[in-house]
Amino acid sequence: MSNPYEEQPPAQPSPQGPYPPSEQYQPAGQPTPYGPQSPMPYGQQPYGAAPQEHPQGTLILIFGILGIFITIFAPIAWYMGNKAKKEIAASGIHYTNESNISIGRMLGKIFTIIALVSIALTIIITIIVVAVGVSQSGG
Repeated sequence: MSNPYEEQPPAQPSPQGPYPPSEQYQPAGQPTPYGPQSPMPYGQQPYGAAPQEHPQGTLILIFGILGIFITIFAPIAWYMGNKAKKEIAASGIHYTNESNISIGRMLGKIFTIIALVSIALTIIITIIVVAVGVSQSGG
């Protein structure tokens, strides 16, 4: 019995790897079972890649929420959300914070419409008050 702790002479490397080439597994003239593998389309992540966040996703959500209190942020969130949605559709990349973009965009849209309606009602009420004031003053 030999001592397992003795140094063994290095094994001679074989000219072939430990596994036969893949052509030996396929019958002659048969295609590979999954077809030819092509590289990923431009902009798409392969499986196992770390998920990414859209760089403006959180900012769009914050602007949408701020649009509730500070009206100027609502149309900015709407605009930035639409722009980000177009970028995502063009690139085909799935971002982890797409829901933030959608929510911020919807908040921006809703509060922009509310602000425009409020401005229009304020103008109409002001015109009515001025018209009633002028007619009562005898002018």
